[in-house]
Amino acid sequence: MFKTILVDDERMSLEVLAIKLRKLAPEMEILATYQSAEEAVVGIRQLKPDVLFLDIEMPQMDGFTVLRRLEPYTFEVVFTTAYTQYAIEAIRQSALDFLLKPVREIELSSALQRLEKKLFSHRTSANGVSPVPSSIQFNKIAVPSLKGVTFVPIQDIVWLESDSNYTVFHLANVNGALPRKIVASRMLKEFESMLTSAQFLRVHRSALINLLRVKEYVRGEGGTAIMDDGSEVEVARSEKKGFLEKLGL
Repeated sequence: MFKTILVDDERMSLEVLAIKLRKLAPEMEILATYQSAEEAVVGIRQLKPDVLFLDIEMPQMDGFTVLRRLEPYTFEVVFTTAYTQYAIEAIRQSALDFLLKPVREIELSSALQRLEKKLFSHRTSANGVSPVPSSIQFNKIAVPSLKGVTFVPIQDIVWLESDSNYTVFHLANVNGALPRKIVASRMLKEFESMLTSAQFLRVHRSALINLLRVKEYVRGEGGTAIMDDGSEVEVARSEKKGFLEKLGL
């Protein structure tokens, strides 16, 4: 069970975030919510949360000042704000995530999955087990290619296809911001270790799919997943049961 505190000077934002957290992470305990930054500093010191959901622009003191008042701290920080210009400072603060308001459930879910993975890594590391490094930051994954590195939003990944020592990213064409395909100079198993904790599932030795982008399932020995970009991805017979269970079928 994770313990959290929510800080936002807008009451409605606090209530909406709390509702979404209870829906997506019923095991998470909300210790307290604060509209006052000064009261939040006192409460955080006393209650010692695992993660802090923190607004940035607030009267009296902003979110960054709140953190400076709490240094040194061991909890994870998820910033929530309506302003994109704070992203760089959030990175400097080593925040777990940076969510734009109104917070979308798919982005909040991804942040919670990363939180669970990171807290688990802390615990395993404390027990002498080395955690697996991740290339995911702010709901994006770093995709290395021969030309450099492309930062791809996780929700825009439709599926990943193994091609020998390379991986082909099949992407949703969101406003033409990214190409439909990116060839990454890493093997599929490396990306699987980063993405399996999110909404991704290995359905074939050569395919890792985004379950949120499955449009249709065609029955067969293993069957075929029809993705929302029109791709047809074969499901291995050995993976069929787990795939259907993930879809609630």
